[in-house]
Amino acid sequence: MQLLLLAFAIGLISAHDHIDPSEVSGDWHTISLAADNFEKIDGNGPLQIYLRHLECKEECKKLALRFYAKANGQCQEFNRVGVLDEEKGVYVAEYAGKNFFEIIAQKDDVLAFFNHNIDEEGKETNVITVVGKRDSLTEEEKQKLVKVAEEKGIPKENIRHVAETDTCPE
Repeated sequence: MQLLLLAFAIGLISAHDHIDPSEVSGDWHTISLAADNFEKIDGNGPLQIYLRHLECKEECKKLALRFYAKANGQCQEFNRVGVLDEEKGVYVAEYAGKNFFEIIAQKDDVLAFFNHNIDEEGKETNVITVVGKRDSLTEEEKQKLVKVAEEKGIPKENIRHVAETDTCPE
């Protein structure tokens, strides 16, 4: 078990260096979210996003995202492009403030992102967003999410499995 966790951790550390555009580009759906500021991903929280599409551009130096967020219960569509800061190894994009994000895990039909958001008031939030080509995580993947969330300072109580709350258009 320890070896499996070590392998997963090594994969997380190096995932952004080995992004395969053919595996990243395409249709995705948000499965789970976790945040140290839970209100940002709860209900109409601005960081409770429902991803629909990712597109690597310019050899993944840019990552285009199409997603929905809810405001007053209504789905609102957003299109954003993250630009890779090669020095820091993270993408930078504007949405509900400034976001610094990276892919921390890439496996078959699941991707995990870590995002550091600084909102318009300067409040900082760390978010893990897990997206997939399916609607749920396996028990093993849920356990890994809990471990990674805790390593990032996010309590396991702040993990939400949001696929079932996604009522936004495709």
